[in-house]
Amino acid sequence: MPTSTARPTVEVKTLAFRERQARLSLSQNGLARRLGVTSGHLSLILSGRRRPSPELRGRMLSVLGASFDDLFYVVHPDA
Repeated sequence: MPTSTARPTVEVKTLAFRERQARLSLSQNGLARRLGVTSGHLSLILSGRRRPSPELRGRMLSVLGASFDDLFYVVHPDA
């Protein structure tokens, strides 16, 4: 039986992310600036086409005042 080398990935809970962004009255451009990324990169992350690095996830949690479980979920490819 072959073993899987696929690793879990972290996905953004886009609705929860947007709700926290709205509570802080931050535009996407303003939030991207505070996170140290471009608005385009943030858009790719929120659309699911890119995954945030561990460092960026930490900045997201800090800026939005959230816990990991508030903003992210882990996808296990074998599940």
